[in-house]
Amino acid sequence: MFEGFILAVQAFVAAYGFGGVFVIAVLESFIFPVPTATIVAPVTALGADPFIVAVIATIGSVIGGVVGYYLGDRIGRPVAEKLFKEKHIKKVEQWYEKYGAWAVLIAAFSPVPFKVFTWFSGICELGIKKFLIASIIGRTAQFFIAAYVGSFVGPWLLGFFGL
Repeated sequence: MFEGFILAVQAFVAAYGFGGVFVIAVLESFIFPVPTATIVAPVTALGADPFIVAVIATIGSVIGGVVGYYLGDRIGRPVAEKLFKEKHIKKVEQWYEKYGAWAVLIAAFSPVPFKVFTWFSGICELGIKKFLIASIIGRTAQFFIAAYVGSFVGPWLLGFFGL
């Protein structure tokens, strides 16, 4: 399984380079199911510059987050009602009432699906400035950690598995 994933990432990087990282980061922030960090670390393990990869992933993710925010603001409540039970929607709304931008910051940094929080930031009418600041801080931290861990540990792992 590990070898198949590495080969897929190698093919992806060879075909699309940094542009592919950017597109995945944009899409992952509002719709795509694969977390960006699962691409960032292997790309840097394969030799891409971790600083550049982290910056590209952050910019793409924040742009995608803004798309999710505006989708949430415009069409989010009806979509959320079709996807989630009302009790879950109420729970997220309570988080926003209690934590506001901190909820976004935690989601942006952690493995929690960020796309849910981009949409709900629009649904719950979190201010766009608060949303952007929390997203930039959280995504920057997550992607720089993933990029540098990938660049430092990745080559060892690749050697360990004979790849």
